Amino acid sequence: MNYYPSIRHWLTRLSASDPGLLRLKQASKVIFSVISSVVTTLLLLKLAGSPLFTAAILSGVIGMMGILVVMGDTEKEKKVTTLLLALSSSVSVTLGTFLPRWNHAADGALLLIIFLAFYLQKYGMRYFSICMVGFMSVYFSSLLKLKLTQAPWFYVAIAVGITYAFLWNFYLMKDKPEKVLKRSMMSFHKQTNLTLEIVKESILDPNKSKARLRSLRKNATKLNEYARVISEQLGSTDPGDIWPGIKPNQLRLYVFDTEMLIETFVTASVQLKLLHALEHKEVRETLSNVAKALIDAEVLRDEYDPKHLHVAEKTVQSLRSQLNAYNTKQMDSSKWLYLVRRIESIANHVIDGAYILQKAQEDYLKYGAKDETKPKEDEPSDEENDSNDDEETGLKLSTKKAFQAVIAGGLSILLGYLLSPTHQYWILLTAYIVLLGTESVGSTYVKAFQRTAGTLIGAILGFYLAELVSGTGIFEVICLFFCVFMAFYLFQVSYAIMSFWITMMLALMYDLLLGGITEKLLQDRFVDTLIGAGIALLVSSFLFPLKTRDKINESIIEFFEELETYLSGFLESFAGKNKTINLADAAFNLDQKLNQIRINAKPFEKIPGKFQNTGVERWMTILVAINYYAKHLVASTSRKSQYEQENELVEMIEHISECLKDNSQTMRELLKGNRNLSVWDLHDERKFIEKYPDRNKGKVLNHALLIHNLYYVWKINQSILSLATELGASRKLASTQKSSGDMAK
Repeated sequence: MNYYPSIRHWLTRLSASDPGLLRLKQASKVIFSVISSVVTTLLLLKLAGSPLFTAAILSGVIGMMGILVVMGDTEKEKKVTTLLLALSSSVSVTLGTFLPRWNHAADGALLLIIFLAFYLQKYGMRYFSICMVGFMSVYFSSLLKLKLTQAPWFYVAIAVGITYAFLWNFYLMKDKPEKVLKRSMMSFHKQTNLTLEIVKESILDPNKSKARLRSLRKNATKLNEYARVISEQLGSTDPGDIWPGIKPNQLRLYVFDTEMLIETFVTASVQLKLLHALEHKEVRETLSNVAKALIDAEVLRDEYDPKHLHVAEKTVQSLRSQLNAYNTKQMDSSKWLYLVRRIESIANHVIDGAYILQKAQEDYLKYGAKDETKPKEDEPSDEENDSNDDEETGLKLSTKKAFQAVIAGGLSILLGYLLSPTHQYWILLTAYIVLLGTESVGSTYVKAFQRTAGTLIGAILGFYLAELVSGTGIFEVICLFFCVFMAFYLFQVSYAIMSFWITMMLALMYDLLLGGITEKLLQDRFVDTLIGAGIALLVSSFLFPLKTRDKINESIIEFFEELETYLSGFLESFAGKNKTINLADAAFNLDQKLNQIRINAKPFEKIPGKFQNTGVERWMTILVAINYYAKHLVASTSRKSQYEQENELVEMIEHISECLKDNSQTMRELLKGNRNLSVWDLHDERKFIEKYPDRNKGKVLNHALLIHNLYYVWKINQSILSLATELGASRKLASTQKSSGDMAK
């Protein structure tokens, strides 16, 4: 009986691990397309009495690529691209039958296709898809030394593969954004509840557990990832189609508040234990009750019972009453009371957001849909896109990558003929794939390492698996298709794991095609992979190299651009201006920028000591703190009208906003290499605000609330000052630049 909660926990974790079931659906489409293509082509070959088994393999490859490489902004664009893949593959197969007659003509064709695959990306991803399929078709036909008389069957195989890819992608398993969003919200709620369960256990358990702390942080990070996924989906999907009456901004704010509540609960529960606050029975029990009540308050469940939300509201009210009682008690609770108050504040936001969603659905059922014109999502204008292109001086990244790929391809073909003439393109294929999707030298290194490691382990285990299932017929085929499914299901989790499953698949395929597999063949496979990955890394390091640190700096600059917009939008309401941005949207955008910095910094984590020695670890710590403070500006502050009516305060807030804007711009200049700059120290501004007489009694926003709402603004600026001074900037007092004499008083 004791095992049931653990089993239920892991089943829930498994179902929550794929937000929207996007990976499962993509992998399912790939495997169904491959199986359909291979089986249909085999049946046609059998009916015609043709022994050309390799045509079925090409059909499966085209069926797979027709799912994987087709990209576009609209469904119509994707459909056109899919059909163009058939033309690209047919032309490439035709070339593959003729070119081997002339020495190295096929090599030249492959290098040309590789160059175009990278170079044409600046005109659209469609051209990359076309070239990718063209490369694989020339590679396949040249490898098999295809004869002209066999070409018609390969055309049939291409047609079958593209047909099934088209059917599975656009009809049989068509992507429905509404279902994806609904599944994503289910994953989000499951992950929320899993984390709250651990928080509740941590609060009630008097012992400190490092393992539980790691689990809490890991789960909070997962929830942050799920929240970003939902925010992106809300850009193109109307939640009103799933939950009638609910608007995108309402749901996005609810998701944001819930994520912030979990983040706050996790950090606060740890600090409360360290400060011995949880030794007070009433605090411990009330906080655990809040966590338990929030677990049941999933307002978007189909079988949702409204009483759960009322219970959660009453539980938070009891927490508020307890806070008020502690304020009057003669005890030293000032060190930890603010942590509990922060939980109470954000929990209120979550419950308010849940009531808004609930009321929106109820109003829709009562009064029907309102005649409203949906506001268009903010999209970059053509002028903005053009300006972004103009900012890139010299050769574009796509052109640089094209030249890198050609040089790497040429070296790969040369070494292929010298080292492994029986499969001279294996090195080329690895070098090509390693260069795909990598921008910096560090990211190329990581991908090369993952490709090599995955291939090595896959070759070893694949050899023994092939030996084990060899001659079992249908079971061997099932294992092969299982490897294909796992490769693409886990592709977004780890490229090394994908490489492992792909190599396992190839081992089984070689066994089927060759009637047996040798250690020498898989050894050659690994060595060629190692050489190809090394060539890709070498070329990216010496030809148009983009250093990892430069790439990190680029993403940090984008982070500060987003931060500037975010802070300006937050402070606008205090000066009586209408906010020009949705702060919840901006918070998710800021999160996305921080995540991109993490991705770009990963190569340093793979090299022992590099992360610490370069200072990137410290920078990441400060940027994470800035992001945390920025999100709490929205999560921890009042959601009511915040217009400050005292002219002096309005002027001061506008002045603070300008200083923060200048500091953000200065940080971007410092990251670009400019020096002898200075940043504003807002120490006197904070003193002015906090010591300003409370003349606003009876008004919407009182002085104490203003101090509370601006608390994280000072924390953000202190973090910016810390980073700026490390880059050589000097501090200057902003108050000395302010004309008003009130500052000096």
